[in-house]
Amino acid sequence: MSVTVRLPTPLRSAVGGERTIEVDANDLASLQREIAARYPELGARVLRDGAFGRFVTVFVDGEDARFLEQNADLSTAKVVEILPAMSGG
Repeated sequence: MSVTVRLPTPLRSAVGGERTIEVDANDLASLQREIAARYPELGARVLRDGAFGRFVTVFVDGEDARFLEQNADLSTAKVVEILPAMSGG
C-alpha cells in the first residue's frame, strides 16, 4: 500500500527537494524501514535505531503517531506528516 508522506521545507533537501514522497508501507514499522532503504539521507535525519527519533513528530491523517503501535495499519491512511523539532532563540 502506498502512503503519501508530506515533508516540511527543512527535510525536502533529503529527497531531492520534493514536498511529498510515496512510500510503500502497511504499518509504521514498514514505513520506517522503507524510508531508511529508499531515502537514506532522510532516514539519517529522522530515524534513530530504526524508529522515528524523539525530536521528530509524525502524524498519520492528523493523529499523533506517538499514540499508535508500530504495527498500526496504514492501509487507509491518506497522509503521513513528518515534522522535526524546531528550535531557536
